Amino acid sequence: MDTRGLLITGAGGFLGRFILDRYLRDYPDYTLYLLEHGRFLQKLKDHLAEACPGAEDTGRIRVFEGDITRPGLGLDAGMRDTLREHAVAAIHLAALYHLAAPRDVLMRINVEGTRHMLDFCQELPRLDRFAHISTLAVAGTHTGVFDETDFDVGQSFKNYYEETKFLSEKLVRERMPDFPASIFRPAVVVGHSKTGYIDKVDGPYYLLVAISRHLQFIMPDCGLVKNNIAPVDFVTDGLVDLFEKGENMRGATIALLDPNPMTYNDFLDLACQCWPRSKPLVRVPFTWFRAVAQWSLFETVTGIPWRAFQYGNQEIAYTLPESTRRLASVGIQCPALPDYLHTLVQFFKDHLQDKTIRRGSWQAMLHQ
Repeated sequence: MDTRGLLITGAGGFLGRFILDRYLRDYPDYTLYLLEHGRFLQKLKDHLAEACPGAEDTGRIRVFEGDITRPGLGLDAGMRDTLREHAVAAIHLAALYHLAAPRDVLMRINVEGTRHMLDFCQELPRLDRFAHISTLAVAGTHTGVFDETDFDVGQSFKNYYEETKFLSEKLVRERMPDFPASIFRPAVVVGHSKTGYIDKVDGPYYLLVAISRHLQFIMPDCGLVKNNIAPVDFVTDGLVDLFEKGENMRGATIALLDPNPMTYNDFLDLACQCWPRSKPLVRVPFTWFRAVAQWSLFETVTGIPWRAFQYGNQEIAYTLPESTRRLASVGIQCPALPDYLHTLVQFFKDHLQDKTIRRGSWQAMLHQ
């Protein structure tokens, strides 16, 4: 019997596991080919054993180890032939997301990994759809309006993660005239809007760390700078449903962001209210904090690393009218942050001592 195969890289990661669950639940006509590497391969197998026991035995899921940093994805001849015969679509999630990782490592995984994935998928005769998962961070240091149609606007980058995700998206864009690719740019992904579940401390969660330490009384004034976050269930549903049901997706760039984001100041005030803790008593100019925030002692005391702190001073406005329209066409809308922030805060409080949601070094993310 002819089967339709969907190749997914990075299904063992946080967003990847949610995307996998959506396909398992709502798209049973696919055989899912899941390429993972290193410690995320075991995380993926552990997740499947809990969420869908016996799934591999049915033949509906094929989990296998590959390596996007190698030509041909490091696959043996048998798996390459299987994918050539069955793969009709691919979702490329695999990347190293760590703002402190060195450039050579990020180039190898994020840029060369995308190049190898594109090379491989362009040789799949049945492939008619490809999703590249990019990020809002391709905007780099740009200030002012950054539209969903924008890409290279002369921006520089605050870290090598931003730069390499820009370069990987550039590779996809260069092949779009002859390749059925779509680009998805998620916001900073936070926990599930209904459960609060998250498996890492990152982005706005650093502010929750500061609140937990009673350090919110004196905070920098971020003014009108927006906190561009979105819950993982919105990002998952928007990505999967547009990839599967969206019209004219070839060549499209979709911003998976909240079209009405809250400022950092308002986020912190509301998070304090949800905790509950006292709101900041004093907000001082952001520039007064800049030098101190770069000291390692600042991160040790507050829990906020400089690489994350500096986003609170970037005055950028993402505009996404076409993405919002496309999402609405498949029944998807980003929930308003005040409707779910209390859930995120409660989950964080309940798991404050849970080591499994702590963020390790970039080396720990690559190795067992």
